[in-house]
Amino acid sequence: MKKLKAIKQYYVKNIENGTSDHEILGWESKEAQYARFAALKDNIDLEGLKLLDVGCGLGNLLEYLSEEGVKVSYTGVDVLPEMIERAKEKGLSGEFLCVDVFEDNVFETSSFNIVYASGIFNLNLGNNKEFLKSAIKLFMKLSTNYICFNLLHYKSPNKEDTYYYFSPEEAKEIIQESSIGKEMSIEIVEDYLKNDFTILCKKI
Repeated sequence: MKKLKAIKQYYVKNIENGTSDHEILGWESKEAQYARFAALKDNIDLEGLKLLDVGCGLGNLLEYLSEEGVKVSYTGVDVLPEMIERAKEKGLSGEFLCVDVFEDNVFETSSFNIVYASGIFNLNLGNNKEFLKSAIKLFMKLSTNYICFNLLHYKSPNKEDTYYYFSPEEAKEIIQESSIGKEMSIEIVEDYLKNDFTILCKKI
């Protein structure tokens, strides 16, 4: 409940202010938001995959993939009904659901080829490491092939107390601890933004 309250406090005021999509979601620019999506698209062949976008916000990942000509079977979930309502209004060719998969997982095991999350670990919730561990375990349960997510980099030049920052090494250790008994490759993508990195995990 604490996590949900913090998320609502951060995002709902942005929605009410009527700002652009990237500002509502707390990204510095649309270009930076798309750079994060590109780190996914450029490293995994997504064509035809069943993709779950956790914390889908306003559906911007699906917009980006559509603009890039990448066709996926898309499902987006978000805990905020305001986000889901606005995403649905765009008429995108995907399914959008208002659900907290960490509290009430509505999907069966291996329902998707890839589970993706952009930005959901950024807010400083007071338990970010534990949240990441539990998320990885859930993502691995839901995905048959890949899990992918981005994190804020501890070397970010403009850190703020509102956000939580990881090192790539620390994140890799958390993944390994959370995936005991499961073989997977872990790739870390850096250098597309100064304050961000993406982790790509493939089941072997």
